[in-house]
Amino acid sequence: MRRAFVVFVVMMLLPFQMANAEQQSGAHVDHNRLVLSGDVTAQIDVAEFVSSYVDKTRNLDLADIQALPDSDFQHTCAIPSFGYTRDVIWHRVDITVENALEEQPLLEVEPSYLNVIDVFLVGNDLSRPLWRAHLGDHVAASERHFGGSAQVAALPALAPGDYRIYVRVQSNSANMFWLTLWPANDLISSLFLRNMAVSIFFWVVTGLSLTYLALGLFARDGIVVLYSVWVGAAGAVTVFANGLALSELRPEIPWLNDLLVGGFNIIAYGVTVFLWLYIIDAKKNYPVFYRICCAYGLLILTLTTGTTTDLYTIFGTYIIPSHSIFMATMCMILFKQALGDIRNPRHWSFLVVLVIPTCAAIVFQLALSGIIEANALRLTVHQFTLVLHLVGMGILMIIRLAKMDRERILVSRKAEQTTSLVEEQRKLISMLSHEFRTPLAVIQRSSEMLMLRLGNHKQDVVERLQRIPLQARKLARLVDIFLSKEGIDAQELSLAREDVLIEPYIENFVRQITRECAEVTVSCQDMSGVTVFIDETLMGLAVTNLVETSRRFAHGAPIHVRLYKPSERLIEINIPCLGDELDLNEINLITDALFRSNIDSPSPHRALGLHISQRIVEAHGGAITLRQNLEDGIELCLCLPCE
Repeated sequence: MRRAFVVFVVMMLLPFQMANAEQQSGAHVDHNRLVLSGDVTAQIDVAEFVSSYVDKTRNLDLADIQALPDSDFQHTCAIPSFGYTRDVIWHRVDITVENALEEQPLLEVEPSYLNVIDVFLVGNDLSRPLWRAHLGDHVAASERHFGGSAQVAALPALAPGDYRIYVRVQSNSANMFWLTLWPANDLISSLFLRNMAVSIFFWVVTGLSLTYLALGLFARDGIVVLYSVWVGAAGAVTVFANGLALSELRPEIPWLNDLLVGGFNIIAYGVTVFLWLYIIDAKKNYPVFYRICCAYGLLILTLTTGTTTDLYTIFGTYIIPSHSIFMATMCMILFKQALGDIRNPRHWSFLVVLVIPTCAAIVFQLALSGIIEANALRLTVHQFTLVLHLVGMGILMIIRLAKMDRERILVSRKAEQTTSLVEEQRKLISMLSHEFRTPLAVIQRSSEMLMLRLGNHKQDVVERLQRIPLQARKLARLVDIFLSKEGIDAQELSLAREDVLIEPYIENFVRQITRECAEVTVSCQDMSGVTVFIDETLMGLAVTNLVETSRRFAHGAPIHVRLYKPSERLIEINIPCLGDELDLNEINLITDALFRSNIDSPSPHRALGLHISQRIVEAHGGAITLRQNLEDGIELCLCLPCE
């Protein structure tokens, strides 16, 4: 691993070495032209001698370019960068050879992803080129003179004199350009180190991406899966832009390298949008901004269809600068969040792991787009910050997954405890159910014996004795429904339904629940002969809960129950709920119990009773509603289908 890291660092430092390499033996500097005093014995950076011309017509040939005045060619001390453009760029370098070259120097043109690179060598007094080479990633592998990841051509052995090199470049990718002269052995060594470093980087990033993908799928964490896609795409862009596909795949298809570089680049940009939205929690904190950015991210991803055409220049011209603005905005939001919660280490770790690499990425993107000048520092620092990001995010991801694993174990333990408690609860309820049945049977049998012995006594005594077995049977029925294992496990209530005349049923029910100082009366409107298909015991429980809710606020005042038919197929039982204590808070509690089933209310017994009533009525195909149409109270309305 130490050797791999050293090789990777060497690859990172190569652009600095190329930009800052001193002109070794074989060349010396003239401000207007490169002067070769003999054979090239060391790497020579030709960038500072390059002048460029933009052919917006894309139709000029070499003769037309030679006829242009020197003032039309622009010289820059930085790396020539023209952004994403459909224009053809012509570059020119003047060379003076003082002594004849015995060995052919190698000319490397970078970056390697440029589509078409035509190189012409012309003498000062000749109009026709002495030598030419056709390079670029659109050249089939079988037609390339030198294989591998770089675009390389061998200059002829030159006699003393003045020469001019013209390079015609056309590409839909970032149109940057730099030239390097190499002796053969040095170029081979440099390419060996670069290819080794790129290969190691490729396998490391691929391993990271697959690891994150596996962990994300295992933990069912979508953001980890999304980050694995970004790592894989960003790593693929880096290695394919450095010519890995040219050296390993050796494509014969002209657009294959464009597809790989451009496709993974757009995927990385699009996924970055969604990752940033998650990091700043935009869905919760900035919902409108979140929706706009989601549409923006999807728009970026749709541009993958144009990576092999000139449409890719639209992505580079408009999306990359706007993406830089987007990322700068995200960094400012992240910094604002860190200041708002200054003691949270999560924010500060994100500032180091995300903001620093993002700032370097913004500079890199602006240089690629031609908005700012490109130099070795701006193009290389992003590679170092990318390594910082991958290492830092790896540490944060390990912490995140470890926390999720601890939470999963905790939830699993709580689930086991809850299951155990539920099983114990069921056993307890089953035992209580069994214990309740015995005294209920004794009460029922005893009441029947008393009725046989006291049958000749007063009518009020007999009526009270008749209520005892009736209520005992109802209680036994409720025990079977709510306190048996079958009743607990059942998703629906077990109903023993039969056709019942509603008018006598309600009148009899009212007589049974009427007590001294708690009178209940009933009025029926056109209910003669109307039947309902109900479970008498359960429906009685439902109506009882509603009446008891009304009694809480009546404080002994009579309660008048009204029974009528609002339609041919529906009956309605109205129970008024009036009283000074019935304020807005109490009405909200009743509403919550009926419609939201919130058993955690301040009065759980009331909430549970009303909830059970709602379940019973719904099982009969009806509903309980609440009307606030009274000046000092509400109405609890029980609606049932009828015949």
